[in-house]
Amino acid sequence: MIEYITPFFRPPSEHKSFILQATIGCSHNNCTYCAMYRKEEQKFRIRPMDEIKQIIDDASAEGLLNNRVFISDGNALVLSTSKLVEIMEYLYSANKGLERITMYANVGDILRKSVKDLKEIKNNGLEMVYIGFESGDDVVLERIKKGASFDETVEASQKLKEAGIMNSAMVLLGVGGEKRSNEHAEATGRLLTETDPEYVGALTLQLREGAPIYQEWKNGEFKLPEKFQLIKELETIVEGTNLTNGYFYSNHISNFLAIKAKFPEEKERVLSEIRQVLAANDEKLLRPDYFRDVINQY
Repeated sequence: MIEYITPFFRPPSEHKSFILQATIGCSHNNCTYCAMYRKEEQKFRIRPMDEIKQIIDDASAEGLLNNRVFISDGNALVLSTSKLVEIMEYLYSANKGLERITMYANVGDILRKSVKDLKEIKNNGLEMVYIGFESGDDVVLERIKKGASFDETVEASQKLKEAGIMNSAMVLLGVGGEKRSNEHAEATGRLLTETDPEYVGALTLQLREGAPIYQEWKNGEFKLPEKFQLIKELETIVEGTNLTNGYFYSNHISNFLAIKAKFPEEKERVLSEIRQVLAANDEKLLRPDYFRDVINQY
């Protein structure tokens, strides 16, 4: 029986993947909007290699390994190149049908690795990383203690491209607050254009107890944009985003409006859909609050 340190998280697109919890928590864990790894038992640590291999053995014996593996927790790319390669080699030896390995990463993890290291990790099975960009606005990034700037995020994304690792970037509607909504959205579109990820996932900030920004909101220091201002942010980001060959989604349950488009060919179509919703100004066209409030994995 495999025991996980809970709660654990994975991207919605990894719902069919086996979750290999090689690390516990998040090594950064300072982002003010995030309540994911705040419990004492989630304090960041790396599992010993023999424990990781035992989990893989148990999963294999129980028939839990499939063709996809997501290595968790919050930023497993923090592991050394040699340790990641050892883990991935062991995964492939235990599961001949394994097709892809993915994980969360942060900008600092990528910048600390050379392109040579990243290529080695890629060649041993890492197909894609999920990175929380959140915003392209350096003022917002500093406020939320993201630990990465616009320029650093561009540099990290360029290294991923050179190594051949796909980038699934997450941006966060509303994280600039009411006052910095437009600056946040415009800068985020510019960042997505500069980084040119293969996938973009737009989420909407949800104020959850345990996250520092929740207390800021309670104290009146932070105000979340209203629903249609959030849709306006989505329009601004989409309008400012030019991808050479990527997908843009806002179908996460946190969002008021779900879109899905292949860029560049479907960009104008989805912009038109967003603008129709803004022009109608009708909440019936948005996801209801009770639907968005379902607890889900980020």
